[in-house]
Amino acid sequence: MALLPTTKRTMTRLKDQIRLAKKAIKEAKTNPNLYTAEEISYMAIQLTRAKIALKLKQQRRKQEKGFSNEFSETINSNSRSGEDDGVRSEGEQPQQPGES
Repeated sequence: MALLPTTKRTMTRLKDQIRLAKKAIKEAKTNPNLYTAEEISYMAIQLTRAKIALKLKQQRRKQEKGFSNEFSETINSNSRSGEDDGVRSEGEQPQQPGES
């Protein structure tokens, strides 16, 4: 009984996919007989998809880390709004400096 070779699908990093697709497209421009037009268009589509996926991954990671640009309630709050909310009292000021 002969064992059939199994092809293992390897996941490459998005940055590697982008680098390899750019390199292949550049080689296709210098040597037009290397790839067909369909293959070049497929590589261009995959390059675009990999770039979008990388951006989404980076945004997701930023949000998980806490550096998101979402609206926060504390951004627009003003602790010294000048309104009399009863927290601060108005103390009597001495007439002459140095008197208590």
